Amino acid sequence: MIATDRPELGLTPGWMNAAGAFGFALPAEWPPLLNAPAAFVTNPISYAPRSYAAERGCSVYPGGFILHTGWPNPGFRKVLKHYAPRWARASVPVWVHLLADQPHEVDRMVRVLEETDGAAAVEISLPPIAGDDLKLQLVAAALGELPLVLCVPLDQAVAAWVGRAAQAGVSAIVLSAPRGVTPNPGGGFTRGRIYGPGLLPLALQTLSCLRDYEIPLIAGCGVYDQKSMDSLMTAGAAAVQLDAVLWRGWENPESN
Repeated sequence: MIATDRPELGLTPGWMNAAGAFGFALPAEWPPLLNAPAAFVTNPISYAPRSYAAERGCSVYPGGFILHTGWPNPGFRKVLKHYAPRWARASVPVWVHLLADQPHEVDRMVRVLEETDGAAAVEISLPPIAGDDLKLQLVAAALGELPLVLCVPLDQAVAAWVGRAAQAGVSAIVLSAPRGVTPNPGGGFTRGRIYGPGLLPLALQTLSCLRDYEIPLIAGCGVYDQKSMDSLMTAGAAAVQLDAVLWRGWENPESN
């Protein structure tokens, strides 16, 4: 049964940045050729500080690249102290992205954000090795007064636990970058999140598989130009999130 008391997200169709693409607060200006976004998503924030991953790296392959960083950040309290005043002055809604590891930590962070000016929504990503029960516990801990946006990697989007999370009161789902493995020049393997235009066909297919969900679906990967954005919106995406394309520059649709 679909929850009827979920907080209203108030999502405007258009683009926004994916978590990790811009920083912890809005940039001074948006990328050329793009209008102001529908929302700003912060870098991922964990309850305790995190350092870079010991085996971080990047490996390019045809169609994109794999990146592993470990999501370094100074921890929830320091991020809130330094950036919450800027969220309160933001010209667009701010979605605070939380790295959900332990239910009690998630609960503490979300309750604080409910009292934080400028926090318009909570977006969470879950540990890739977590079991279904823990994932649902983390989602439950994040539910509250603020709209909850759940990031689900493309390769997990049709799992049964995702449907249960959608019914529990999640306000929207982001179809985010999946994880993968690719050989690197050193003879080993690079493991991490997959970025690049090669994900577009999978994103389009995943959207078509989730049409029965009664909450907004946000396409969170594979978008590198206006044509791709338009295709995802036509396929049913309520909005799109841009990731690595924001690091290299948006392509002018007139040049395609």
